[in-house]
Amino acid sequence: MIWVVFGSLVLAVIAALLWPLVRAPRFTESRTAYDFMVFQDQLKEVERDKDRGLLTTIEADAARLEIHRRILATSKIEVPEPTTGSFASRGILSVGIFALIPLLALVVYLPIGSPMVPGMSADERTQIMATASEQTNQLLEQIAANVAANPDNTEGWSLLARSFRQLRRYDESAAAYRELARLAPSGEVYANLGEVLAAARGGVISREVHDVLMQALAIDRDEPRARFYLGLEQSQLGNKEVAIAIWRNLAADATDSTPWLDLVINEISRAAEASNLIPINVEPKHPLDLSVENPATQTPVAAGRIMPENMDMIQGMVDGLAARLESDPEDFDGWMMLGRSYTVLGNFDGALNAYRKAMTLKPADINSRLQFAAVMISRTDLNALGPLPESLTQTMAEVLKIDTKQPNALFITGLAHAKSGNLADAKTYWQRALAELPNSTPLKSEIKRRLNTLD
Repeated sequence: MIWVVFGSLVLAVIAALLWPLVRAPRFTESRTAYDFMVFQDQLKEVERDKDRGLLTTIEADAARLEIHRRILATSKIEVPEPTTGSFASRGILSVGIFALIPLLALVVYLPIGSPMVPGMSADERTQIMATASEQTNQLLEQIAANVAANPDNTEGWSLLARSFRQLRRYDESAAAYRELARLAPSGEVYANLGEVLAAARGGVISREVHDVLMQALAIDRDEPRARFYLGLEQSQLGNKEVAIAIWRNLAADATDSTPWLDLVINEISRAAEASNLIPINVEPKHPLDLSVENPATQTPVAAGRIMPENMDMIQGMVDGLAARLESDPEDFDGWMMLGRSYTVLGNFDGALNAYRKAMTLKPADINSRLQFAAVMISRTDLNALGPLPESLTQTMAEVLKIDTKQPNALFITGLAHAKSGNLADAKTYWQRALAELPNSTPLKSEIKRRLNTLD
């Protein structure tokens, strides 16, 4: 009887394997899309468990954080499109499967199997799981010992960091990511470090996590996870409008196929519902553009909240970048990164010098000039008597040569004319700026206020 059952199972397996080969090929959803559907179901399950009282608010937030991490990490995985091959190749493979599977089953089963062997007990299964866990820990200890003997091995630190995170040993994962950041700093590495630090604290975005995420953006302004968690930080602090602004900015950079887009939209909806806000009325903002933003100009000046224990690590990375640029002074992107990093550290003179280098390398680039001007504005009292700094007005004049409709440059140029007593030209520039700005923006309100003072 047992052989009849086994034979039926073999035929069922063969049929399951042959069906995709003999049917007409069709397009299927990617693994990433499937994973995302699973994650969405998990988020809904967390909400249901919280509503039923099975999870506390803190536990629910921690669970959501872990699911968010997986969704954002999934978006970085490239999944190749499946191929089915030609009809002839599928036929050959079908014959091979039909002939080989029963043969292989017998070859494996006859020497070691017996239908009279009893099933495995629950205690035996528990023992196997305990043994597997012990072996996993032993393997990790062995890897850690090898990495300690070769501390400059980036692959080893990366493997340790990922493995500890999967086992929820977050403090050890964070230590490995710090070493990885020392050897190969990148926005992704710092975003991973921020994730595990937050997970170790139950999903709370602390000051330390904030600084790490800001460093990720200083290296890679577009890093999506850093931007998402900085929005989450604002939400946790009760600044729902700021959180929505950050998440709207992040969503604007996504496409319809971006796996984490629905996640971000859901968080925007939650924050809007909690604060009675209409998301479309909140202007999108990048986290770096919010830190010490001048309300009169909307110009971005990044400023991280650097904790003393993080200063040496961050300063070492920046010093290394500066040293590399001395030997490779033609690296435009490197100078831009150095300028952002110096701004995060509060080294504004260093930031200005870095942006000057970038401006000389690309005379037609507008972003380097706007970043330079943003640093200048952060150090200038726009309401004080007397002229604006010449380097600021000259830079904004260069911006207008590249883009005659740039509103920040139009505002600063108009302000320079107003301070020199040329009110007619000031009014002309400010009216041009108003025409380029959307409604309900701080800069538009500021320009209208200043125009009223001219009448």
